[in-house]
Order: sequence, then C-alpha cells, then structure tokens
Amino acid sequence: MEILPITGSKILKIIPREDATAPVIKLTNKETRTTTTVTPTKTTENGYMVLTSDFTVAKDTLYRYVVEKASDDSTEIYRGLIYGTDQQDKEKYFVNQNEYTEEASFDNEFIIL
Repeated sequence: MEILPITGSKILKIIPREDATAPVIKLTNKETRTTTTVTPTKTTENGYMVLTSDFTVAKDTLYRYVVEKASDDSTEIYRGLIYGTDQQDKEKYFVNQNEYTEEASFDNEFIIL
C-alpha cells in the first residue's frame, strides 16, 4: 500500500507485469466507488517503472488503483492501494494519530489478599 500526500505531485514506483509505453492509472475511491483516469509521466529507474503525476486524493481515504498499458489498451499490468494523508513524516505514519485518549475512570490498583 502506498501512503501519499493529499496535495502535490505523486510518485508511484512499481514493478509491472509487462512494460508499457504510455500507461494510465485508473484510481477508484473505495468509499464512493468513483473512478478517475490519470495519465502519468513514465520513467524507468533500476528496474522500476516510475509513474509521476499530479492528482488529488482525499484525506484519510483508501483508493484502489490499476495501471493499464495505454488509454486504448485496458490490459492490467499492476494493481495496488493508495491511502491519502496530510501527515508530513511518512516514515512515522500512524493511522490513529491524535486520536488516543487515556482512560481515567479508575486508578488501576491491584488488591492482593
């Protein structure tokens, strides 16, 4: 799963099933089930296909994406998941950031008999 920022340029490094000269990304929002087609810029780096494009993802939303060979060839060459977040440090990403509340209803003492 890719964790991507909600704004700015997005970079996907993938190892596809086969090469493509003009791949397209079909991005489907898992909540609304709406699909958007993105035409990225393709480069190659150390055996990876690197797809770069500017597209928008919503905060805290999961997307399914499929990379197809071309706009006129729907052969699927890769599929994956994208999660959109506004957290800046992706290496220390936490799903429940700032949502933890400490329980204060009891003192957590033990009674020994």
